[in-house]
Amino acid sequence: MNEHPTTGVASAVDDADLIQGYLAGDEQAFNSLYQRYRKPVYSYLCRMFPGRHALVDDLYQQTWLKVIDRLAGYRHQDRFISWILRISHNLAIDHCRQESHAGAQALEDDAVPAPAAGAPGAELGRDELAAAIGEAVAQLPVEQREVFLLRQEEIPFKDIARLQGVGINTVLGRMHYAVRHLQERLREWR
Repeated sequence: MNEHPTTGVASAVDDADLIQGYLAGDEQAFNSLYQRYRKPVYSYLCRMFPGRHALVDDLYQQTWLKVIDRLAGYRHQDRFISWILRISHNLAIDHCRQESHAGAQALEDDAVPAPAAGAPGAELGRDELAAAIGEAVAQLPVEQREVFLLRQEEIPFKDIARLQGVGINTVLGRMHYAVRHLQERLREWR
């Protein structure tokens, strides 16, 4: 039994076999795929829309419905996680556009408030640091946030470029600016 490279879950069956099994009518094959990728997909959406649990749940459900609907058209040359995250990405971007057109300020409205600077000499706890990092990530522009979060899921830059529909240099630039922005925002926590 091998460990799956993306999810770390032990598996004896690769993604292609599970997909073919599901397309041939084996519901358990889809359940295995779902169990393998549910956490990375949900985690990605949670970090794209921090604190917006109802929205995340809705986009998560829409993602899996589209996966089921489009699984027959999946090309095995792409990594399956990249393909699923592209579906999530497209749904998230569509949602942001809808909010933007409606005059809402997507993503910023529900961001976690910045933790207040502690008293002089106070130790910074892990929870406070995690909150500060989460807030800094939430304040990144959507494209930079997405690159940063996908890299946290160990998605290669070339897959991110395909997912975002841009060149690899653009993705590398977005990552550079994301890291720079995070360093500036977190400077006070050093």
